Amino acid sequence: MWHRLSSNQSRSSRSSQSSENTKGNNSPSFTPLPSAQKSTSSEPLRIFDNRDGQVFDAAMRLQLHSIIATCLMNGIADARIDAFMHLLQWSDSPKVIVIAGTFGTAIKPDDGPNRKPAPDIPPDNTDTLRRNIWPQLGSCNAYDAIVERAQSSALQRITGAWQKTQALIPASTKNSSNFAAPSHIILLAVRENPSDQALEKLCKVFENSHKTICVSSMVEGVEQISSALTATLAAIAVAPAVKHLPQIIHTDDLLPERALIGDATAFDTLYNKVYQSLAPYSHDDPTLETIDMFLRFGGALDQTAHELNVHPNTVRYRLRKVAQTTGWDATDPRAAYVLQTAITIGRIRDSH
Repeated sequence: MWHRLSSNQSRSSRSSQSSENTKGNNSPSFTPLPSAQKSTSSEPLRIFDNRDGQVFDAAMRLQLHSIIATCLMNGIADARIDAFMHLLQWSDSPKVIVIAGTFGTAIKPDDGPNRKPAPDIPPDNTDTLRRNIWPQLGSCNAYDAIVERAQSSALQRITGAWQKTQALIPASTKNSSNFAAPSHIILLAVRENPSDQALEKLCKVFENSHKTICVSSMVEGVEQISSALTATLAAIAVAPAVKHLPQIIHTDDLLPERALIGDATAFDTLYNKVYQSLAPYSHDDPTLETIDMFLRFGGALDQTAHELNVHPNTVRYRLRKVAQTTGWDATDPRAAYVLQTAITIGRIRDSH
Protein backbone atom coordinates (compact mmCIF):
# COMPACT_ATOMS: atom_id res chain seq x y z
CA MET A 1 0.00 0.00 0.00
CA TRP A 2 1.24 3.51 -0.91
CA HIS A 3 4.25 2.04 -2.73
CA ARG A 4 5.86 1.08 0.53
CA LEU A 5 8.63 -1.46 0.38
CA SER A 6 6.95 -4.79 0.26
CA SER A 7 5.21 -5.14 3.59
CA ASN A 8 4.88 -8.81 2.73
CA GLN A 9 8.66 -9.19 3.06
CA SER A 10 8.78 -7.63 6.50
CA ARG A 11 5.66 -9.52 7.56
CA SER A 12 7.05 -12.81 6.27
CA SER A 13 10.29 -12.26 8.20
CA ARG A 14 8.32 -11.51 11.33
CA SER A 15 6.14 -14.54 10.59
CA SER A 16 9.19 -16.80 10.34
CA GLN A 17 10.52 -15.44 13.61
CA SER A 18 7.13 -15.96 15.23
CA SER A 19 7.05 -19.47 13.87
CA GLU A 20 10.44 -20.25 15.44
CA ASN A 21 9.32 -18.74 18.72
CA THR A 22 6.13 -20.76 18.77
CA LYS A 23 7.65 -24.16 18.26
CA GLY A 24 6.46 -26.28 21.06
CA ASN A 25 3.82 -23.69 21.96
CA ASN A 26 0.79 -25.24 23.58
CA SER A 27 -1.71 -22.82 22.09
CA PRO A 28 -5.22 -24.18 22.39
CA SER A 29 -6.95 -25.58 19.36
CA PHE A 30 -10.69 -25.08 19.67
CA THR A 31 -13.28 -26.77 17.57
CA PRO A 32 -15.23 -23.61 16.61
CA LEU A 33 -18.88 -23.46 17.56
CA PRO A 34 -20.73 -20.71 15.66
CA SER A 35 -23.06 -19.80 18.52
CA ALA A 36 -24.50 -20.95 21.80
CA GLN A 37 -27.55 -22.62 20.32
CA LYS A 38 -30.22 -24.33 22.36
CA SER A 39 -29.53 -27.97 22.93
CA THR A 40 -32.13 -30.62 22.34
CA SER A 41 -30.81 -32.63 25.28
CA SER A 42 -30.20 -31.77 28.91
CA GLU A 43 -26.50 -31.36 28.16
CA PRO A 44 -25.50 -27.86 26.92
CA LEU A 45 -23.44 -27.56 23.76
CA ARG A 46 -19.76 -27.43 24.56
CA ILE A 47 -16.38 -26.68 22.97
CA PHE A 48 -13.55 -29.15 23.37
CA ASP A 49 -10.03 -27.86 24.01
CA ASN A 50 -7.54 -30.30 22.46
CA ARG A 51 -4.69 -29.14 24.67
CA ASP A 52 -5.64 -30.43 28.08
CA GLY A 53 -9.05 -31.96 27.63
CA GLN A 54 -10.99 -29.20 29.36
CA VAL A 55 -14.54 -28.65 28.21
CA PHE A 56 -15.95 -25.15 27.82
CA ASP A 57 -19.58 -24.19 27.84
CA ALA A 58 -20.24 -22.26 24.63
CA ALA A 59 -22.28 -19.55 26.33
CA MET A 60 -19.52 -18.99 28.91
CA ARG A 61 -16.95 -18.67 26.16
CA LEU A 62 -19.01 -15.98 24.44
CA GLN A 63 -19.46 -14.15 27.74
CA LEU A 64 -15.69 -14.10 28.27
CA HIS A 65 -15.27 -12.82 24.71
CA SER A 66 -17.69 -9.97 25.39
CA ILE A 67 -16.02 -9.06 28.69
CA ILE A 68 -12.55 -8.93 27.12
CA ALA A 69 -13.71 -6.83 24.15
CA THR A 70 -15.70 -4.45 26.35
CA CYS A 71 -12.78 -3.91 28.72
CA LEU A 72 -10.29 -3.28 25.92
CA MET A 73 -12.62 -0.85 24.15
CA ASN A 74 -13.04 1.02 27.43
CA GLY A 75 -9.33 1.35 28.11
CA ILE A 76 -8.89 -1.51 30.59
CA ALA A 77 -5.69 -3.35 29.66
CA ASP A 78 -4.17 -4.90 32.76
CA ALA A 79 -3.81 -8.19 34.63
CA ARG A 80 -7.58 -8.60 34.77
CA ILE A 81 -7.71 -9.05 30.99
CA ASP A 82 -4.80 -11.50 31.18
CA ALA A 83 -6.85 -13.49 33.67
CA PHE A 84 -9.88 -13.62 31.38
CA MET A 85 -7.67 -14.74 28.48
CA HIS A 86 -6.18 -17.41 30.73
CA LEU A 87 -9.70 -18.70 31.42
CA LEU A 88 -10.12 -19.03 27.65
CA GLN A 89 -6.94 -21.14 27.60
CA TRP A 90 -5.20 -18.58 25.41
CA SER A 91 -1.42 -18.47 25.24
CA ASP A 92 0.51 -16.33 27.69
CA SER A 93 1.06 -12.90 26.08
CA PRO A 94 -1.24 -13.88 23.21
CA LYS A 95 -0.52 -12.76 19.67
CA VAL A 96 -3.49 -10.89 18.21
CA ILE A 97 -4.45 -9.12 14.99
CA VAL A 98 -7.20 -6.51 15.29
CA ILE A 99 -9.66 -6.08 12.43
CA ALA A 100 -12.39 -3.43 12.30
CA GLY A 101 -15.13 -3.03 9.73
CA THR A 102 -18.83 -2.59 9.08
CA PHE A 103 -20.85 -5.75 8.62
CA GLY A 104 -23.55 -5.59 5.97
CA THR A 105 -26.78 -7.50 6.47
CA ALA A 106 -26.60 -8.93 2.94
CA ILE A 107 -24.06 -11.56 4.05
CA LYS A 108 -25.47 -14.78 5.49
CA PRO A 109 -23.93 -18.04 6.66
CA ASP A 110 -23.35 -20.81 4.17
CA ASP A 111 -26.68 -22.46 3.42
CA GLY A 112 -25.35 -25.19 1.15
CA PRO A 113 -26.86 -28.68 0.87
CA ASN A 114 -25.06 -29.93 4.00
CA ARG A 115 -26.18 -27.07 6.21
CA LYS A 116 -29.46 -25.96 7.65
CA PRO A 117 -31.11 -22.93 6.01
CA ALA A 118 -29.59 -19.65 7.18
CA PRO A 119 -31.65 -18.07 9.94
CA ASP A 120 -33.16 -14.63 9.59
CA ILE A 121 -30.63 -11.98 10.56
CA PRO A 122 -31.63 -10.32 13.85
CA PRO A 123 -31.27 -6.57 14.41
CA ASP A 124 -27.91 -7.26 16.08
CA ASN A 125 -26.14 -9.33 13.42
CA THR A 126 -23.05 -10.09 15.53
CA ASP A 127 -23.93 -13.79 15.73
CA THR A 128 -24.18 -13.96 11.96
CA LEU A 129 -20.77 -12.34 11.66
CA ARG A 130 -19.33 -14.92 14.06
CA ARG A 131 -20.73 -17.71 11.90
CA ASN A 132 -18.85 -16.27 8.92
CA ILE A 133 -15.59 -15.67 10.79
CA TRP A 134 -15.02 -18.78 12.89
CA PRO A 135 -14.86 -21.36 10.05
CA GLN A 136 -11.93 -19.37 8.59
CA LEU A 137 -9.74 -19.45 11.70
CA GLY A 138 -7.61 -22.37 10.57
CA SER A 139 -6.56 -20.69 7.32
CA CYS A 140 -5.47 -17.62 9.32
CA ASN A 141 -3.26 -19.58 11.75
CA ALA A 142 -5.77 -18.60 14.44
CA TYR A 143 -7.17 -20.64 17.31
CA ASP A 144 -9.87 -18.22 18.48
CA ALA A 145 -11.54 -14.95 17.50
CA ILE A 146 -13.44 -12.42 19.58
CA VAL A 147 -16.15 -10.84 17.42
CA GLU A 148 -18.05 -8.00 19.05
CA ARG A 149 -20.03 -4.92 18.15
CA ALA A 150 -18.16 -1.62 18.54
CA GLN A 151 -19.71 0.12 21.52
CA SER A 152 -20.71 3.75 21.13
CA SER A 153 -19.64 4.61 24.70
CA ALA A 154 -16.16 3.22 24.01
CA LEU A 155 -15.93 5.15 20.76
CA GLN A 156 -16.89 8.33 22.58
CA ARG A 157 -14.16 7.73 25.14
CA ILE A 158 -11.51 7.18 22.49
CA THR A 159 -12.55 10.07 20.25
CA GLY A 160 -12.79 12.29 23.32
CA ALA A 161 -9.06 11.78 23.87
CA TRP A 162 -8.39 12.80 20.26
CA GLN A 163 -10.54 15.89 20.53
CA LYS A 164 -8.58 17.20 23.51
CA THR A 165 -5.43 17.37 21.40
CA GLN A 166 -6.62 18.52 17.99
CA ALA A 167 -8.36 21.59 16.60
CA LEU A 168 -9.66 20.31 13.27
CA ILE A 169 -13.29 20.35 14.46
CA PRO A 170 -15.03 23.37 16.00
CA ALA A 171 -15.57 22.96 19.72
CA SER A 172 -19.31 23.50 19.33
CA THR A 173 -19.63 20.42 17.13
CA LYS A 174 -17.17 18.01 18.74
CA ASN A 175 -18.70 14.61 19.41
CA SER A 176 -18.14 11.02 18.34
CA SER A 177 -20.46 11.38 15.34
CA ASN A 178 -17.80 13.52 13.67
CA PHE A 179 -15.70 10.42 13.10
CA ALA A 180 -16.38 7.41 10.89
CA ALA A 181 -16.66 4.23 12.96
CA PRO A 182 -16.92 0.49 12.28
CA SER A 183 -19.84 -1.63 13.40
CA HIS A 184 -17.68 -4.51 14.68
CA ILE A 185 -14.21 -5.40 15.82
CA ILE A 186 -12.44 -8.76 15.58
CA LEU A 187 -9.60 -9.81 17.86
CA LEU A 188 -7.94 -12.65 15.98
CA ALA A 189 -5.83 -14.81 18.33
CA VAL A 190 -3.10 -16.31 16.14
CA ARG A 191 -0.18 -18.66 16.55
CA GLU A 192 1.82 -16.81 13.90
CA ASN A 193 1.27 -14.20 11.23
CA PRO A 194 -1.31 -15.37 8.66
CA SER A 195 -0.78 -14.81 4.96
CA ASP A 196 -2.07 -11.65 3.34
CA GLN A 197 -4.37 -13.77 1.19
CA ALA A 198 -5.98 -15.44 4.20
CA LEU A 199 -6.54 -12.11 5.95
CA GLU A 200 -8.00 -10.59 2.81
CA LYS A 201 -10.42 -13.48 2.44
CA LEU A 202 -11.53 -13.13 6.06
CA CYS A 203 -12.02 -9.36 5.62
CA LYS A 204 -14.43 -10.01 2.76
CA VAL A 205 -17.18 -10.51 5.33
CA PHE A 206 -17.21 -6.70 5.56
CA GLU A 207 -17.01 -6.16 1.81
CA ASN A 208 -20.72 -5.58 1.13
CA SER A 209 -20.79 -2.51 3.36
CA HIS A 210 -18.48 -0.68 0.91
CA LYS A 211 -16.87 0.95 3.93
CA THR A 212 -13.26 0.96 5.07
CA ILE A 213 -11.86 -2.21 6.65
CA CYS A 214 -8.74 -1.81 8.80
CA VAL A 215 -6.22 -4.48 9.82
CA SER A 216 -3.51 -4.02 12.45
CA SER A 217 -0.10 -5.63 12.66
CA MET A 218 0.27 -8.71 14.81
CA VAL A 219 0.81 -7.54 18.39
CA GLU A 220 1.64 -9.40 21.57
CA GLY A 221 0.32 -8.78 25.08
CA VAL A 222 -2.71 -6.98 26.45
CA GLU A 223 -1.27 -3.45 26.35
CA GLN A 224 -0.24 -3.82 22.72
CA ILE A 225 -3.64 -5.27 21.84
CA SER A 226 -5.31 -2.22 23.39
CA SER A 227 -3.05 0.12 21.38
CA ALA A 228 -3.74 -1.81 18.16
CA LEU A 229 -7.47 -1.54 18.79
CA THR A 230 -7.20 2.24 19.18
CA ALA A 231 -5.06 2.43 16.05
CA THR A 232 -7.61 0.58 13.91
CA LEU A 233 -10.42 2.85 15.10
CA ALA A 234 -8.29 5.92 14.40
CA ALA A 235 -7.41 4.71 10.91
CA ILE A 236 -11.08 4.24 10.02
CA ALA A 237 -11.90 7.64 11.52
CA VAL A 238 -9.44 9.47 9.24
CA ALA A 239 -9.85 7.30 6.13
CA PRO A 240 -12.31 9.78 4.49
CA ALA A 241 -9.49 12.35 4.39
CA VAL A 242 -7.46 10.31 1.89
CA LYS A 243 -8.76 9.68 -1.61
CA HIS A 244 -8.26 6.51 -3.64
CA LEU A 245 -7.78 4.25 -0.64
CA PRO A 246 -8.40 0.54 -1.13
CA GLN A 247 -11.23 -0.84 0.96
CA ILE A 248 -8.84 -2.88 3.09
CA ILE A 249 -6.16 -0.75 4.73
CA HIS A 250 -3.45 -1.20 7.34
CA THR A 251 -3.22 0.95 10.45
CA ASP A 252 0.16 2.35 9.35
CA ASP A 253 -1.21 3.50 6.00
CA LEU A 254 -2.68 6.60 7.67
CA LEU A 255 -0.08 7.54 10.27
CA PRO A 256 0.08 11.30 9.45
CA GLU A 257 -3.70 11.67 9.45
CA ARG A 258 -4.01 9.76 12.71
CA ALA A 259 -1.42 12.07 14.26
CA LEU A 260 -3.39 15.10 13.05
CA ILE A 261 -6.45 14.10 15.06
CA GLY A 262 -4.31 13.49 18.15
CA ASP A 263 -4.00 9.69 18.11
CA ALA A 264 -1.19 8.99 20.60
CA THR A 265 -0.50 5.56 19.09
CA ALA A 266 0.33 7.22 15.75
CA PHE A 267 2.71 9.67 17.46
CA ASP A 268 4.49 6.79 19.16
CA THR A 269 4.79 4.79 15.93
CA LEU A 270 6.11 7.75 13.94
CA TYR A 271 8.64 8.56 16.63
CA ASN A 272 9.78 5.10 17.72
CA LYS A 273 9.62 3.14 14.47
CA VAL A 274 10.30 5.82 11.85
CA TYR A 275 12.17 8.79 13.32
CA GLN A 276 14.37 6.72 15.62
CA SER A 277 15.37 4.63 12.59
CA LEU A 278 16.54 7.84 10.89
CA ALA A 279 18.15 9.50 13.91
CA PRO A 280 21.97 9.45 13.74
CA TYR A 281 23.71 6.86 15.85
CA SER A 282 26.89 8.94 15.68
CA HIS A 283 27.99 12.39 14.50
CA ASP A 284 29.17 10.81 11.24
CA ASP A 285 25.83 9.14 10.43
CA PRO A 286 24.38 11.04 7.41
CA THR A 287 21.03 9.25 7.22
CA LEU A 288 18.78 11.86 8.79
CA GLU A 289 20.59 14.77 7.13
CA THR A 290 20.27 13.13 3.73
CA ILE A 291 16.56 12.32 3.97
CA ASP A 292 15.82 15.75 5.43
CA MET A 293 17.67 17.49 2.61
CA PHE A 294 16.00 15.31 -0.02
CA LEU A 295 12.54 16.11 1.33
CA ARG A 296 13.35 19.81 1.69
CA PHE A 297 14.26 20.03 -1.99
CA GLY A 298 11.09 18.20 -3.05
CA GLY A 299 12.85 15.01 -4.08
CA ALA A 300 15.43 16.71 -6.34
CA LEU A 301 18.25 14.17 -6.38
CA ASP A 302 20.93 16.30 -8.06
CA GLN A 303 20.28 19.31 -5.84
CA THR A 304 20.41 17.13 -2.74
CA ALA A 305 23.72 15.61 -3.87
CA HIS A 306 25.13 19.10 -4.61
CA GLU A 307 24.18 20.45 -1.18
CA LEU A 308 25.66 17.40 0.56
CA ASN A 309 28.73 17.47 -1.69
CA VAL A 310 28.36 13.80 -2.62
CA HIS A 311 27.64 11.87 -5.81
CA PRO A 312 23.95 11.33 -6.73
CA ASN A 313 24.51 7.57 -6.47
CA THR A 314 25.48 8.07 -2.83
CA VAL A 315 22.16 9.79 -2.23
CA ARG A 316 20.34 6.94 -3.99
CA TYR A 317 22.13 4.41 -1.79
CA ARG A 318 21.16 6.29 1.37
CA LEU A 319 17.54 6.56 0.25
CA ARG A 320 17.41 2.82 -0.36
CA LYS A 321 18.86 2.28 3.11
CA VAL A 322 16.13 4.47 4.61
CA ALA A 323 13.46 2.54 2.72
CA GLN A 324 14.82 -0.78 3.94
CA THR A 325 15.07 0.47 7.51
CA THR A 326 11.74 2.23 7.87
CA GLY A 327 9.60 0.58 5.17
CA TRP A 328 8.94 3.98 3.57
CA ASP A 329 10.43 4.98 0.20
CA ALA A 330 11.14 8.74 0.14
CA THR A 331 10.87 8.85 -3.66
CA ASP A 332 7.13 8.16 -3.35
CA PRO A 333 5.11 11.30 -2.49
CA ARG A 334 2.90 9.53 0.06
CA ALA A 335 5.83 7.87 1.81
CA ALA A 336 7.70 11.19 1.77
CA TYR A 337 4.77 12.74 3.65
CA VAL A 338 5.00 10.03 6.31
CA LEU A 339 8.76 10.53 6.68
CA GLN A 340 8.42 14.32 6.89
CA THR A 341 5.75 13.98 9.59
CA ALA A 342 7.95 11.57 11.55
CA ILE A 343 10.93 13.94 11.38
CA THR A 344 8.78 16.85 12.56
CA ILE A 345 7.39 14.87 15.50
CA GLY A 346 10.85 13.53 16.37
CA ARG A 347 12.48 16.94 16.46
CA ILE A 348 9.67 18.39 18.56
CA ARG A 349 9.95 15.58 21.09
CA ASP A 350 13.74 15.69 21.19
CA SER A 351 13.76 19.44 21.74
CA HIS A 352 12.25 19.05 25.22
